[in-house]
Amino acid sequence: MLFSIIGLALIAVSVCVILQKTNPEFSILTSLIAGVIIFLIIIKNFSPVFDVINKWISDFNLNNIYISTVMKSLGVCYLTQMSSETCKDFGYSAISGKVELTGKVTIILMALPMFLDLMSIIKRVIYLN
Repeated sequence: MLFSIIGLALIAVSVCVILQKTNPEFSILTSLIAGVIIFLIIIKNFSPVFDVINKWISDFNLNNIYISTVMKSLGVCYLTQMSSETCKDFGYSAISGKVELTGKVTIILMALPMFLDLMSIIKRVIYLN
């Protein structure tokens, strides 16, 4: 996987450099397509990790909602980073900052139910003492 991604990245960068001189629009499109393909390769090879996590959930009777929230948050992090870096690559740092802010707010909103559960547990522990 690593070598195929590195090879694809080097080929894409070479094509982008060549196209940048003659057709900048195709250079941008090539960069975006390469980024999406690399992301899909990573996701495809990440499925064994999901299998292990699902096994742990069943073996240890973990609450699936919490694990699901953490995994979704990781996905938001990766997508946000990829989108932000793409914006920066094309010179749109202001938009990149907004993408990062949106990712952070999304994660906070996703984690809010977990935070409320944690506060409820802390409240019960405090009142027991």
